[in-house]
Amino acid sequence: MTRPAALPALLALLLATPPIAAHGHARRHRAPPTSFTGPVNLRLLRTERAAADGALLALPTVLPAVCRCFDLVRFADPAALADLRRIDVVVRLALDGRATAVEFDQPLVARGLSACLGDALLTWRQTGVTLPRASVSLSLELPSP
Repeated sequence: MTRPAALPALLALLLATPPIAAHGHARRHRAPPTSFTGPVNLRLLRTERAAADGALLALPTVLPAVCRCFDLVRFADPAALADLRRIDVVVRLALDGRATAVEFDQPLVARGLSACLGDALLTWRQTGVTLPRASVSLSLELPSP
């Protein structure tokens, strides 16, 4: 049994010691990839049956995820994006302005790029009046090396 005066000292000692790492050793994590691609230009080409001002407001919300996709592919395989300069994309919208489908104008040969870009662009949320079969056409432009 411990004395009542020793209990606060014991608690302070337990709280002051650093926790033991899992399996007895510290885990090392790979550093996140740095930006290899530079700025990616995401431009609105046209809207069909959707509000253009709402589409312009939605562009900056998906741009960080789009840039992250290019950075991850460039980190994994730098040669995969060597000849790629522009990708045209059509984002199909629901009545409430959410993306329902993403279509690329050309097949993307870089492994994982189409899936990553599709996931990034499916987060598209747009305000404004949209009608059935609404869509937004975008252009993704990469800088020259």
